[in-house]
Amino acid sequence: MTEQKDLSQCCGNLLFPHVFKLFRIAIQPGRILTAFSALVIIFIAGWLMDFSKTVITSGKLTQRQLRTSTLTGSVTWPTELHCFVNNPERMDNFIKIYKDKGEKQGVFKVWSNFCLMNFNQAVVSLLQLKLDNLTAAISGCILSFIWLLKYHTVYGIIFLLISFAVISVAGGAICRGAALHFSKDEKIGIAQGVKFALRRFLPLFCAPTAPLVLVALLGLVIISVLGLITNIPWLGELVLALFFVIVLFAGLLISFAVIEAVAGLNLMFGAVAYDNSDTFDTISKSFNYVYSRPWRLGFYTLLAAVYGAISYLVVRFFAFVMLVMSRWFLQLGILTKSSKADQFDKLAAIWPKPEFFSFLGGGIDISRNPTESIAAFVVALEIFIISGLVIAFAVSFYFSAGAVIYCLLRNKADNIALEDVFIEAEQIAEPGSTEQTEQPAQTENSEEVQ
Repeated sequence: MTEQKDLSQCCGNLLFPHVFKLFRIAIQPGRILTAFSALVIIFIAGWLMDFSKTVITSGKLTQRQLRTSTLTGSVTWPTELHCFVNNPERMDNFIKIYKDKGEKQGVFKVWSNFCLMNFNQAVVSLLQLKLDNLTAAISGCILSFIWLLKYHTVYGIIFLLISFAVISVAGGAICRGAALHFSKDEKIGIAQGVKFALRRFLPLFCAPTAPLVLVALLGLVIISVLGLITNIPWLGELVLALFFVIVLFAGLLISFAVIEAVAGLNLMFGAVAYDNSDTFDTISKSFNYVYSRPWRLGFYTLLAAVYGAISYLVVRFFAFVMLVMSRWFLQLGILTKSSKADQFDKLAAIWPKPEFFSFLGGGIDISRNPTESIAAFVVALEIFIISGLVIAFAVSFYFSAGAVIYCLLRNKADNIALEDVFIEAEQIAEPGSTEQTEQPAQTENSEEVQ
């Protein structure tokens, strides 16, 4: 609290310096472990669903080839997803050619690799101010969701519902912890944050999905039905002309809903964490802040995105240096060659050289004996955990940023103090807390006690 008061006195009415507290908030072990647990559950769900391999590929490719094709837009696309994103007109032809030739892969494996590579590209492009590459990376991720729902509909619906349910709980827990940390300088445990999120699961899950449901209803029920009527000879085009104003009105509502879903998603989690809002109140508050303070929201979001990109690369660089140095010193003591691949030493067979954006290495196929295969599996699993923790930091930063930005917008729009946060009546400071809370509930306009 003292740090926050000193910062407020130095900056006056400026609120944006508070964004630079996000690294300290997001790096908290409890928030990272919460995000990591959510990622593990999603990965296990995707891994289990990938027993049915349905994605058509142009052949067996290494991770390095897959990553190169993702970033450079190769003419020969490794999978149908890459073809859909780069040249959707050739999608049917790609499927026709490689349906029986290529090796099929799991949907989750292809989709998650594609999104992760585009995320890394977006981070680097943002810091390099290469807006064209940044736009391409973001649009690629959006198109991957469209591909998932269009070509693997049942899989996509089931997987996205499971994933968003898990993310809703994890995001609510992270936002709750970030809200108390930022406003009260109080640190709560993982269990306390998850319990809060589970009790507020309905608004956490329904509020972000409500705009998307509205888009689907307006698009499918109104616009698509009118499109079907247009197919009627002679009469169809006249009906379209007569009711075209309805199409435009529905398109207007869809645009509002899409902007609200994209720009207000993080604010919705913040509204639940700070104000204990129900579903309708959560949507109303995020909608109000998005359209009443758009420039301020955009500025805070851009500042948090740049700061988050730098923080993410710092965390990834730290993990990369740890792996490189560990492998280098380990290499000094290993002098023998692999029993199955003489061109590689034993360490290369067990632990391929890590890369900055691929801690597991380039994915080179190496023949190994049974013991080397077991060792390689254990090493890859542990490095995969390190990679997951790095991604978990990015998730923690994203939701923490949403909570802090919501608090700043609420202060500016509604003149609510930064320290004002909902406190549960039964909440008692746990061993991990730094202070005990006695206030049973949030007040509308809290007064600071000197």
